[in-house]
Formats: sequence, C-alpha cells, structure tokens
Amino acid sequence: MSPGRKAGPRARKSLGQHFLKDERILAAIVDALPPPGLPLIEIGPGTGALTRELLQAGHRVVGLEIEPRMIRHLRTEFGDNPNLELHQGDARDLDLADLVNGQDYNVAGNLPYFAANPIIRRFLESPRRPRKAVVMVQKEVGKEIAASPGHMSLLGISVAVYAEAEYLFDVFPEAFDPPPKVMSGVVRLIPREHPLVQNEEIESFFELVSKTFRNPRKQIHNSLSRGVWLPDGGADEALELAGIDSTRRPETLAVSEWLALLAATRKVLARA
Repeated sequence: MSPGRKAGPRARKSLGQHFLKDERILAAIVDALPPPGLPLIEIGPGTGALTRELLQAGHRVVGLEIEPRMIRHLRTEFGDNPNLELHQGDARDLDLADLVNGQDYNVAGNLPYFAANPIIRRFLESPRRPRKAVVMVQKEVGKEIAASPGHMSLLGISVAVYAEAEYLFDVFPEAFDPPPKVMSGVVRLIPREHPLVQNEEIESFFELVSKTFRNPRKQIHNSLSRGVWLPDGGADEALELAGIDSTRRPETLAVSEWLALLAATRKVLARA
C-alpha cells in the first residue's frame, strides 16, 4: 500500500466483489486501452486501484459505481481530482453515453461475474456505443465472447453482431482480494460502426439463433427442425437455400450465415 493511502472497504460477496490488486495486471489493462483523449468510463471502480492507474496515465475518468460506500471511499481517496468524476448507478440499467453528455467515450472495468453479460450487452446494444472497451470477466466468458466460428455460443454471436472481440490475457485468482474461485480474463471490444444485423431484423435474428442454439451440439438440420416451426422438410430446404451444409453444428455458423438462414426460413414459410 502506498504511503498515506487509506485501506479500502472490504469486498461484499453478495455483489460478487473481487478487488484487483496486482500492479502488473493493472498496468496491462491501462496499456490495452487507447491513449488518453476521450472520456474513459470505468465501470465499478471499487476501491480505486485501477482508477489510480488510469489517472496517472492521464485519462479523464468517469467512474460508475453501484455502492454508496465505495463512492464515499473514492471521494476520500482522490479528493477533488479534476480528472475524476463519480456517479452512482448500475451499468446494467444506464446508457453510458449519458454520463458524458453524448460524447464519444471508451470503457474499462473489472466486471462482477454475475453482471458481466448484461453490462456488456447494455453498452453494445446502445445506439451510442463506446469506441473501445477493455473489460475483465470470468475466463470462460471471455473466451466465449472472443470465439470464432467453429466455437461460437449464443453469447459470442450476441457480441459479434456489435463488435470485434479479442481475448488479451488470463488473470489468476491471486491478483484479487479476496481471490475468486475461478480464473479471469481481459477482453478488448471494438464496437462496429454499423452492427452486422439491421435494427429491424434484430428481434427475428436472435429469435432464430436462440431457438436453434438450444441444441448446439446437434447437426444444424436437427437443431433447426426442433427449435423453429417449419413445414415437413422445411429445415433441409431452408439450409439448402442458405447454402449451409445440413450436417454442420450451430456453433460453426458465422453471423452472415445466420442472416442467410433467416432469409431462407422466411422463404420456406411464405411457400407453406
């Protein structure tokens, strides 16, 4: 602990809190971010370990923290630093761009495991997405987010529609206080200027994908026929129209192929 620095509040298990303390990991997260310039929204600053590194690197930090006691601690820890602005709220419910008055922004954060998926979906599905985001999540989740076709999951597709994702590095439990029981990982997201699926198609697209992914290990013609209502033989007909081998598994399909399959199922249904 640095001289004069006060001990922070203890982690609360009910909020899934594990405070990052490893200085090498903190520095690696800062290095993975774009250079200072745009406002940087830090989700869940907690005791302020990453906040301190970000401020020292020259970032203008907008901290979004769910807990009032953490807000009080951060104000005591950093005083009236002009490059730090604090807000209390839940990142699952807010449009992050509102915190920076609609400006372009970047995101960083050590996300609670239980809330990571809805937080990421919330800011990626916003019409005012960040320019870049570097977030820590459970390792398995991070690998799903950054998976390529062949190993896709519903989560991976949900992210791929909106952003390019890269898994950067593992983080061991000993880097945290208290240590979690699982490995963590850091992921970098670069939101697309335009999502791969048009707004008017989003609901139908994810309905098709989610229903078919109920049986991700089965061949696509079985998964499709069981998950989506089509007339007899309709699953194979739709797959042929979409140019997709019926023996492939759902996890092998790219977003473009799901879009082709959506169009094909509509043609089959229109002829039924």
